[in-house]
Order: sequence, then C-alpha cells, then structure tokens
Amino acid sequence: MSVKLHRLAAADFDELAVGGGGAEVVHRLRATQLSKRLLTLRAVMDDAARLAPTAGGRLARSFEVLVAAQRAAPDMVDELLLSPGFGLWAMHCLRRMRGAVSSPIPLEDDLAGLGALAVAAALRAGLEAEVPVLIRDDELVLPTLGRYRGASSGWAQARTAGGALTLRTAGSPQEHPVLIARAAGAAERNLIRDAGSDWEPIPTLDAQAAGERIELRLDFVDPARLLLDLPMTSEIVPEALDLWRQRLAEGWRILCRCDPRAARAIAAGLTTVFPLRPTSGATELSASVGEAFGAVAMTLPKDGLSCAAALVHEFQHNKLSALLDLVTLVEPVEGRLLYAPWRADPRPLPGLLQGAYAYLGLTGFWDFQRRVLPEPAYAHFEFARWREEVWRVLVAIRLSGALTPPGLRFLDGMRTVVWRHRQAAVPAEPRMLARRISADTWTAWRLRNAEPAADRVAALVRAWAAGRPAPTGMRVPTSIRAGNRGLVDSTRLSLAHLRLHEPKLFAAVREGVPGVLEENFSLADRAYACGDFPAAAAAYKQQIADDPDHLGAWAGLALCRRETGRHGSRVLIAHPELVRAVHRGVEELSGDRVDPDDLAAWLPEPAPDGTPGGTGL
Repeated sequence: MSVKLHRLAAADFDELAVGGGGAEVVHRLRATQLSKRLLTLRAVMDDAARLAPTAGGRLARSFEVLVAAQRAAPDMVDELLLSPGFGLWAMHCLRRMRGAVSSPIPLEDDLAGLGALAVAAALRAGLEAEVPVLIRDDELVLPTLGRYRGASSGWAQARTAGGALTLRTAGSPQEHPVLIARAAGAAERNLIRDAGSDWEPIPTLDAQAAGERIELRLDFVDPARLLLDLPMTSEIVPEALDLWRQRLAEGWRILCRCDPRAARAIAAGLTTVFPLRPTSGATELSASVGEAFGAVAMTLPKDGLSCAAALVHEFQHNKLSALLDLVTLVEPVEGRLLYAPWRADPRPLPGLLQGAYAYLGLTGFWDFQRRVLPEPAYAHFEFARWREEVWRVLVAIRLSGALTPPGLRFLDGMRTVVWRHRQAAVPAEPRMLARRISADTWTAWRLRNAEPAADRVAALVRAWAAGRPAPTGMRVPTSIRAGNRGLVDSTRLSLAHLRLHEPKLFAAVREGVPGVLEENFSLADRAYACGDFPAAAAAYKQQIADDPDHLGAWAGLALCRRETGRHGSRVLIAHPELVRAVHRGVEELSGDRVDPDDLAAWLPEPAPDGTPGGTGL
C-alpha cells in the first residue's frame, strides 16, 4: 500500500470554484482521499503500537490481511479504504489517541474496527485468513457487506476461506459458520439473506436515467456512522427500502435532466447513504463531513425533487472538503463567529465557506428547476432566496481578511456565478417572499446570538427610567455568542412554503376559513403571512407583553415595521437584540413592561462604529 503525490491542476481548481467539477475531477479527488486514508491508518497504527501494544498487535495482523487482499483485488481494497465508515473510524481513533476526544469505550475496543474491515477484504478477495474481531452488542458488522447477529459479544477469531466465514468466540472450541450467500449473477458485493440466516446485508440503491447510472449503499449498520452524532436509523424494513429506491429513481431522473455532467460527477463521488430518522425539529435533514467522503446522511426524502436537492447540496460539501485537504483557502481565525443564513447558530469562517459552496450548487439547481417545472413558484423562491444569501455570505468572507491567495481565487470563482444569478429576473411574488424570509432569518439570528454590551444597556435603562433622552452618539458594541446548534425553521417560513406549494389552500387561510391551519400557527404569524401588518404587529406586541423573551414575537414585530416603514423603527429593524435587552432591563429595574415601539423610537439612530460586531449605536 503506497501513498501517491498529488497535484491539483489550475483548471480543476477553477472548475471547482464555480461549483463544478466533472467525473474526471472527482476521480482525482477520490485518489487524494485514498492517500489521506492510508496516511491516517499508518498514524493510527503507529500511535496504537505505542499506547496500546495489545491492540497494536491486532492492528498489525489486520493490516497484513489487507495487504494480501490488495495484491489479489486492489480495486476492491481501495473501495473498502474509501468507505465513509473507515474514514470516520480512523480519524476518531487518531483524535482519541492524541487527546482531542474522549470516550467511555476502552481504547482497544475502538481500535478493533480494522479487524472487521480486514475480514470484509478477505471475504471479497476469496482469501484464506484469520483475524481477531470484536463482537459488540451481539453483532459483527462487516463494512460494505452487512451485519451478523448470531454471536455473543466479546472477542472472536474470524476465519475466511473461499468466500466463506466462520467465527470462534473466546472460550469456545467450535467454529460457527456465518451464512453469507452470494447472489447468483449479481455484482460481487450484492449479497442476499439465506433463509434462517442471522446475516443481514447492506442493501443497495441504484437508478438509471438518460444512460447514466448511480449506485449507493443504504448503510444502516456501520457503527462508525454513530460518530456523526445524528439521529441514525438502525433498521430498514422492506417498505422503507422500496421508498428509498423510488425516491432515488425520481431524484436521479431530475439530476440527469438538469445537468448530466454534474450527475455523472455525483455518481463518481458518492457511494453511501446513512439513513436518518426525522425528528420533531427536522422532518427532512441531510448532512455530510469531510472525513466521510462519499457519504450523505439524510432522512427519506419526501419526493424526488427533495432527493435531488439533497444530493446536490451534500455533494458540494464532499467536493469542498476533499479540496480543503489539498489547499488552504481560509486561515484560522480564533473565536470569529459570523452569520450563516442556513443556521440558527453563528458559524466560524470555514463553516461559512462550506455552507456558501453548498448553497451555490443549490442555487444553480433551482435556477434550472424554475425553468422546467410546471409549477415553478417554489423553485423561483429558492433561487431568489439563496442567490442573495450566498452573495451576502461571500461578501462577509471576503471582508474577513482571512482568505489565502488560493482562497481569494476560489471566492472570485464563486462570486462570478452568483453575480450572474443575481442579474436573472424572478417573478414578483416569490422574490418578495424570498426577501421577507431572508429578513426573518437574519432578525431571528440576531435576537438569538447577538449580545449588546451590558454596561451600555444598563446606561440606556437608567436613562429611560429617569425620563431622560437617550445618550446621543453612544456606541453599543455587540458580541456574538455561540448558541445552540440548529437549522433555520419558523412558522413564517412554513406559511411561505404553503403559499408557494398550495396557493388555493393559502387563499383559504387569507379568507379566514376555519380549520385550514393547525393551532401552532399563531394569529400574529397568520396575519403577517397574509400581509396584514398592522394586525400582525398588534398581535406580536401582545405576545411580547405576555412573554418578553418570545424571540419569534420580537422578530415578527421588527419584520412588520420593516414592511410598514413606521417612523422610529430603524433601531428595532437593524438591532432588535438591543431593543429587547433594554426592554428586559427596564422591567427588571422598575417592573414596567414598556411598549416596544416607544422604546425603539426613543433609542438613538445608529451611528458609525468601528467596533467589530458593533451595532453602530
């Protein structure tokens, strides 16, 4: 097993910068990831030999089997080493041995993952081999193949011969066969369950359209996927598998129609889906990480369009993560957190770049969809929203001063694409809704994450309580605090989606037809969505009077004032967190709950402020 020297051509770099990169570029990125995996494995083995000699010996034996398998079937072993679970496992072990993460699991148990990979390699190469493996929770998971649930937890000796596997657990003289039957005439890794077997194969999802094909493993068994700390699915029933295959087939047709070259790149780069469970906070969720190149973690998409969008979004992350292993685009900036329109919490610069790149790809995707869908309103909305949000983020990244020369070149490529998108015409209604939701997201983010300086807030509270004018020329620096992780969601966004997807249903809401909406949609949000801003503002103010910490009500009131242009509302619109902080301070000092509009009008107009993150007050 050898590591190669990799160079990235300038043309490949520039193609990636504009959100592209065909299958040829992706194959080159995969090759760099293979070298990274080999280097990581060597580091894990070296550290283990020093810190856990017993485990180091087992690792050495597993590595010997991998080397033998590579001689017999090099492409297959490369596929195993590039499996997303192996990347997650290797980086976790390395971080743990170097003190970056901790775990209640014994180190020797964590390091046992290579044994299972070696067994999978020996099986698929048809080798005779013996490898020590750890059976956890009465199951043995073989990467890319499946799991066996017929053995007791603990260490065991796995023996392979001619594609067959037997296990001998500690203290038992007998070997137990693991019935892994190969599907006649199928690809080598497409295994089927024998009747009465405790073996459960990893199913494959495949789709064809316009002469292009994609094949993905629906991996719900690899224990390394749990390192992502996401709501993973642990079982797939036949009905769910059928739905996954249906959604992928629909999504793949959309991708091949949208951009066949980009579809081929996705097929060349992605190998695995880690299925997620929907949660109360996210019925649709997708994610990916750099050390699991080739994988997408996602909930079952609601339709083919959602599937296609998720694959585009997460593959952008995969490409950029692989590129960042080769080129430094952003210098680390300690403690710098910025606004990310797709997140409820502030993000560091690298995360901001990742998100912008993902949504750059989605903006292009929605640009195509709005031209071909019979009902394009939602696609127009997504296109209009994300072209402006990505542009805003790119400006923030550029102004950060943290970009390297390659980073500046990369950003310029992204800016070229977004600038072209910003010149495109969009119908008035989806453009208006996109503007409103962008303002909503930004306002709610400031209320959640921006914290005005306590001493300045206290001075303003004392001035209000004493009946004095607000201090003129006062600057109120604002710090950004790391809030709880989370994606952007709100009832106002849901109502905008309803308006776009179900215009007749939304018309019934506007007409006041009872029972159309669930009770969790407040009267204030309904009035705002229907454009009755005076009624919405009054309802939001009542919510604030009932609960001064109701962030959604504060955001809603600021949004209403943005729409109506009420005199004296500039501070509420630009710095809602300051109005809320002073409002809370006045109540704590005097027990009074003042009118938010009166307080906002009393505060001075924003003044220039050079303080990073300052409000300008």
